[in-house]
Amino acid sequence: MQIKLKSKGFLCFVVVLCLGLFFLLLMYQMGFRITYAPDLESSWDAISGTASWVSVIVSILGVIASFLAVWSAIQVPKKIAERQIKVDLFEKRYRVYRTLILCDFFSSLVYISKEPEDIKEFFYKSFHDLSESAKMFQYNLFAVKYIQVTENLAESKFLFSEDVWKGVYKIVNSVQNLVETVKEGMSKEEFDKAKQDYLDAMKSCELKLILNKMEEELNLTKF
Repeated sequence: MQIKLKSKGFLCFVVVLCLGLFFLLLMYQMGFRITYAPDLESSWDAISGTASWVSVIVSILGVIASFLAVWSAIQVPKKIAERQIKVDLFEKRYRVYRTLILCDFFSSLVYISKEPEDIKEFFYKSFHDLSESAKMFQYNLFAVKYIQVTENLAESKFLFSEDVWKGVYKIVNSVQNLVETVKEGMSKEEFDKAKQDYLDAMKSCELKLILNKMEEELNLTKF
């Protein structure tokens, strides 16, 4: 951060220097020269007029320099605050990101599933590592795991940009419909439709693009 602060000050110095050089070049183009000619008579009116113009231009340069200094003083704390927010949200955002990657893995298992009961096993196998401690596969953990996954995905609405949430919403909705088919009494036709809807949602949401956007917002080095 110290390097960035120095670079901001250096930038202001360069801008003021460039403005000063531009002023000198402008004066040169207007015919002003530094010469030694004692035989020429000095025009005090011209000297007074030139001094007035110089005073105005110097004042303008001073205002610009002050503006740049104030702007730099505002931007630096703003960047620090933005970085701190990203650091504070990193863990929550990464949890959503990782859950979304596991959804992609789950879709490969859904593709080969034959019966609604397959979803329970495949769902747990796909998302079991989201819990803090490893557990052996148990059907009674299916509901808990389902709630955890959908809540993680739903958090993207508040943690990422709107474009990310639009894609994730399709996945959340299709996962809910697919899990409904696990309930008793659901027909094979209903299962096949929910299964295909989930696979279609994973394709239409442009998962790779969503993950790339998430990675940009997760990146702590880009400011």
